[in-house]
Amino acid sequence: MNKNQANERHYSTLCRVLDALRYEIPRANREYHPIPATPDALIQARSRALLHLFLKARFGLISYRDRLKCITDGPHDGGVDAFYVDEKSKKIFLLQSKFRASASNFVSHNMSADDVLKMDVKRILKGEKKDESGILYNDSIKGLLQRTVQKIPDVGSYTTQVILLGNSKTFTPLQLKKLVEGYSVDQYHHERIYSDLLFPVVNGTYYTEPNLKIEINLTNVRGESNLDYDVKTKAVKSNIKILFVPTREIGRIMHTYKNSILKYNPRSFLELQKNPVNQQIASSIEDEIGNSFALFNNGITIISDGTSISSETAKQGVAQVVLRNPQLVNGGQTAFTLSRIYEKCFAENDFSVFKNKEVLLRVITFVGPERPIDAAARIELIGDISKASNSQTKIEESDRRSNDHIQIELQKAFFEKYGMYYERKLGEFSDGIASGYIDQTSLVNRERLIRIGLACDYRANQARSSISRFFKDEITLATLLKLRDVNKYAYGYEVLRLLELKRKERPLVRGDRYHIKQFGQALRYAQYAVVAVCANKGPAKHKSELQVVDLVLSQWVVFELWVQKKKTNQHYKVEGAFDFVNYYKGATINSDLKEYNFSV
Repeated sequence: MNKNQANERHYSTLCRVLDALRYEIPRANREYHPIPATPDALIQARSRALLHLFLKARFGLISYRDRLKCITDGPHDGGVDAFYVDEKSKKIFLLQSKFRASASNFVSHNMSADDVLKMDVKRILKGEKKDESGILYNDSIKGLLQRTVQKIPDVGSYTTQVILLGNSKTFTPLQLKKLVEGYSVDQYHHERIYSDLLFPVVNGTYYTEPNLKIEINLTNVRGESNLDYDVKTKAVKSNIKILFVPTREIGRIMHTYKNSILKYNPRSFLELQKNPVNQQIASSIEDEIGNSFALFNNGITIISDGTSISSETAKQGVAQVVLRNPQLVNGGQTAFTLSRIYEKCFAENDFSVFKNKEVLLRVITFVGPERPIDAAARIELIGDISKASNSQTKIEESDRRSNDHIQIELQKAFFEKYGMYYERKLGEFSDGIASGYIDQTSLVNRERLIRIGLACDYRANQARSSISRFFKDEITLATLLKLRDVNKYAYGYEVLRLLELKRKERPLVRGDRYHIKQFGQALRYAQYAVVAVCANKGPAKHKSELQVVDLVLSQWVVFELWVQKKKTNQHYKVEGAFDFVNYYKGATINSDLKEYNFSV
């Protein structure tokens, strides 16, 4: 797979996401639903949808109604297509979006100086009603943007950030700053649109709230609201707070943030629904009157970059916990079930089932200066915490290893280089599939990737055996899967897909299900052996996966005749027949694949 193919995949997925965002808006709005025969209008509609994508991915504006309140794009918009006022960071964001009609243009075409100069940032923020030519700004600029800014009580403490959604690589940051009259500029070129906006929406991690707030009911608490102590582990210093919080709050948080707070959890949000423990947890909330839930539930563990607790909320009996960049590492089943109950209560506008019911919360906060050298120690500690404290449900070793460094790096490489989605956590792309953004053929299955990796190392026999051992501590993934070989893995993955399609074709000989007459055992027992040859020889010859597959398959019958004559394979002959089943599981297949001169 070459770079152009990867970009086509990215662009195609982006178009599906943008179209899905357009379809959320009522069809009466022709700006988002142009007549099909007007391609220019479709590009403009997708350009507006790109603004929606940014607002959703960056600020978590899920509802299209909330996003429409930020859109100013149209005639006489002063070059400002959208805006957002972020009260937490005290920033006013002003956006301009440029979409292109093809994948190649989206990569190669840049914004012009005129595009950027059109942004009347200073005039608009100063309250001017007309541009330099004396033409009135549109109602969205005057009625939405300017009026919103006017209502900010401490607007003088806010800074302005210009966002450019589209390529602007022909300009240096200093040049861009000059073009927008000295304001700070943040560029979202095509790679960043794919990685920072598209990917988070596809895997459901788009909603990130840097200062998550939890209200704690102190009615049943005597003395201090929490237990507080410090712990020093390896290179990481931590603070631990233990307290009880309302189950309703946990349900609300999980319902809202989903995968965004499960980045370090071994499971994804939708994968959590498949456990029978959920019914028991739900019953203890829905069927019990008292607070036995607090007594019997093991509780929830959250990792936080910063934690503060205050009882000075002007609400009697209520304290507030503020968590910065929270991640739920244990208690996912509990939080998931509470989110489902919360969802039901929200629909019925009746939360009485949560009344006086609390759950134990353990908050682990990393304190002290954050240094790059501590990043690995931090991730290792998170994994140890997850492994040690989860006791409600069994976690497979393959799940525990979903947050290993090599797993994260491989996922990033597969996406950025090949437009493929490595599912290191089961179900993490379920939202993207359910929404029609991607299909199953775009996913890279982790067990299959292990087999592909073995095949690429000429260990085709092991690729056909059990692979659970490769997820264990003594044989870590890092020893098998190597970031430098991701090109082989992507190539091999496509080869395997083509082999499966080839097997489903109608055979030349009726009843020959595996095409044995044509390709020998290549499509029956030797699929990973074929992958080994193709993935190791194809990329070096700069030939497509399909070309190499056809070439290698055309030689497989001759290859099998050759291996049957070798002395090292004589023990596979049984009563005049060759035992291909055990040969492709045996010790000689790997060296035979290397020795045979396949013509590619």
